Amino acid sequence: MWKEILDTNLIIIDPPISTKQELFEGMVSHAYQHDYITHKKKFLATLIEREEMANTELIPGVALPHARSNVIDKLFVSIIVHHEGIDYQHPDNGEARIIFFFGCPEDKNREYLRLLAHASRLLRTEVFRKQILDAENVQQIAELIYRYDEQTSLDDEEGNFLMYLTLHNEAHTEDVLAAMVEIGITGATLLNGVSMARKMAYEMPVFAGLSYMAQGKSKSSQVIIATLTHRHDATKLVLLLKENGIDLDEQGVGFLHLIKVEKTYGTPEENLDL
Repeated sequence: MWKEILDTNLIIIDPPISTKQELFEGMVSHAYQHDYITHKKKFLATLIEREEMANTELIPGVALPHARSNVIDKLFVSIIVHHEGIDYQHPDNGEARIIFFFGCPEDKNREYLRLLAHASRLLRTEVFRKQILDAENVQQIAELIYRYDEQTSLDDEEGNFLMYLTLHNEAHTEDVLAAMVEIGITGATLLNGVSMARKMAYEMPVFAGLSYMAQGKSKSSQVIIATLTHRHDATKLVLLLKENGIDLDEQGVGFLHLIKVEKTYGTPEENLDL
């Protein structure tokens, strides 16, 4: 994924800037000089408008500014490492030292979401952030990211598949959705559910003894239903979740069913516009 997108010309170490405005103007100008943007002022305005919706320093010291626009010719990622830090106007998260800046054309939304989700997951890892900051040159940063690129090669089958994922711990929902987006699953339906065992334990007096087994566990669960076009996407999701501490093979975490669908009517995927 990253090898097809990342351009080392867009990796910059310690540019002479100190403010968020200088960062945005410099990033846009640099991308324009390398033919990724056709209209600087329009894209800068779009980027600032997106930033006003919510500050994109989502992790202390790390910012992920991003925007979609019809003045972008091709999807790009610019990486800025600033060891002294930039005032990103987010007092709680401090100065930004690592910036992953995304620009996306109107027709590359799925690829854009996957990169954004993957970058967000990597940058939440302290080891990865340290490796980025310790890199001595642009090539080392690029090689580091390539090492974290998709490495699993799985047998695939195309078709229509229904993925039915039940999470017994609703706290995992956001991590699961982010993992789904990262592997390219951007359409799903979420339902609130209650398992038979917990319904009995909490609400049926005749089975009151079961409540001892259910102590400390939420009564509700989260059900995620999605349509897949590749069988291996379900396997990739299970592996990615396990890598992030959500192991479906462990008792009480949840389960995933994958069902071959004979026919689908309508379009199950909604368009996500960030």
